Order: sequence, then structure tokens, then C-alpha cells
Amino acid sequence: MTDIIIYTTPEVLAHKKGADGFQKYYWNLSKPPKNFKVGEKIFFAVKGLIQGYFICEEFNPEDEEMIIWDKDSWTELKIKIPIKPFQGFKYKTEGERVCVKKQLVLEKVS
Repeated sequence: MTDIIIYTTPEVLAHKKGADGFQKYYWNLSKPPKNFKVGEKIFFAVKGLIQGYFICEEFNPEDEEMIIWDKDSWTELKIKIPIKPFQGFKYKTEGERVCVKKQLVLEKVS
């Protein structure tokens, strides 16, 4: 699995979560993530914390370097994961993967 993280502002994240009423949203990438596929997670970080993720619905790196998701696929993380600011996108580290897995297990139990 090749989940990615995008760092942005609170205003941009609100827009991408559907604040303006559209159903589908996209993010243009300067280069396509390697091994990233439809169905994988697109995490969004704001103000030093990973907030949650969307599920990728469309991605065709040969045609266009754009990922598309449905706003209703948003999953808010109850426990935010600290992250240093960066530009563009990055791949989730093993530590970030472990934090997300622990959180998903806790949510299933509660």
C-alpha cells in the first residue's frame, strides 16, 4: 500500500472536504507518486497534524498527474498524528502507518 500525505492550509482542506458544495475534488501533483493506485488513502495534514484522509477514486499517472476523490470518503482521525510541514506530497513513514493502524483498531473496539 502506498498511501500519501499532502500538507495544506485549513482553508484548502475545508474546500477539499466539500465546503463549496461539489462532490468530487482533485489535487494536481508535480510528479506522480510511485506505486500509488486507486483505492489508496490520501492523508491531509494541517498546522503540524495529520487530520484525516480521503480514498482515491481516480488516478492515471500516464495521462494526467491528478488524484481525484469523493468528499464523502473523508475519514477524520480522532487522534491527530504530528508531522513537520513540507511542500508537495510525501509517502507515509512506518511510524505514521503504525499510528494510523492503532487508531483504526481503537475505533473498531469503541
